[in-house]
Amino acid sequence: MSKLKVSTREIGSVCVFDLEGIPTQDSVEDVADKIQRNIRRHRLQRVILNVQGMADVDALGMRKLMAACIRPQKSLIFGASEGIRNSLRETYVPKNVRVCESEKEVAEDFGPFLLEKDKEKEFEVDVRPEDSIGLQVERRRSKRMHVAIPVELMIKLKNGDVLASRAITTNISEGGIFTEYLDLRVANQIDALAVEGLLVEIHIFSSANFQQEYSLQGRVNRKEMRKKQLGLAIEFLGEAKL
Repeated sequence: MSKLKVSTREIGSVCVFDLEGIPTQDSVEDVADKIQRNIRRHRLQRVILNVQGMADVDALGMRKLMAACIRPQKSLIFGASEGIRNSLRETYVPKNVRVCESEKEVAEDFGPFLLEKDKEKEFEVDVRPEDSIGLQVERRRSKRMHVAIPVELMIKLKNGDVLASRAITTNISEGGIFTEYLDLRVANQIDALAVEGLLVEIHIFSSANFQQEYSLQGRVNRKEMRKKQLGLAIEFLGEAKL
């Protein structure tokens, strides 16, 4: 593993900082400065520190990273190992910083700020009956506001295997969903595969944003990768056959 470095990507209006490598006193300070400068330059209000790819860091290094997260209205830490969690327990964590264990917690915390507003992400569909599966899903999400929804995707690969992953739905319409991956490890695994046209079972979790669990069948329409941010456009086919 190389020395600690940081890269950025975006999900909706949220900036994700991906930390990867082995932290040292100098590299942590350098990365924290880069994060802080980026936050100030772009006046970022909501950020995610993805520490999946970072080796364990001591409490002093964690304090330096926490100091870079004070300026935004809310910062989330995702992918923390047990070692990093131990360092967090020995560190003052600002009130605007929260440690999230799953995409579900991230979606509930940032809600509409994760949404993809690009109209191209919506699925154009022919006229469908009022009880179509896509319309049912659209009506069941939060009536208060449009929100991001955590989902589990079971992609049926060509060799017969099933690839399970968790993602965040950032655009939903009657015809399908556009999901984005916060987990870089899974994103890289899927990006290396030809997934267009593959069948996928979609499981929508019960959450603050979606009051009922739902299982659907779909087909991967396309795969998008921009600045390390992977997204999948999935067309609805109907209810899953459980």
